[in-house]
Amino acid sequence: MNRKYSLKRNHDIEKLVKLRQSVGNKSYTVYYAYQDDAECKIAISVSKKFGNAVARNYEKRVVREIIRDFLPNLEHLKCLIVIKKDCENKSYIYKKEQLIYLLKKIIKNKEKTNNG
Repeated sequence: MNRKYSLKRNHDIEKLVKLRQSVGNKSYTVYYAYQDDAECKIAISVSKKFGNAVARNYEKRVVREIIRDFLPNLEHLKCLIVIKKDCENKSYIYKKEQLIYLLKKIIKNKEKTNNG
């Protein structure tokens, strides 16, 4: 995932959380909002309670890799992906299924609001 897709400002991340538009499951929570820009912006967050720094960075790399192929579908979207403790000892395939399911749910909600 390129740097141009990253959401860095604390102010923008706080706005996403305050909007309270989110989807989630045992492994991830995704806060999202639609924007006018064509490119998507993504922030990834892992709690400090989640192992040590090596484990947290590994989980962020895994999420970036999962999202990389799915980026063209996420146009006009800002999102914050929160990685939960339950995700720690799961396989890559399980993590990918869980995250892609949530992202598809967001896209379906977007299409629903545009059509209705």
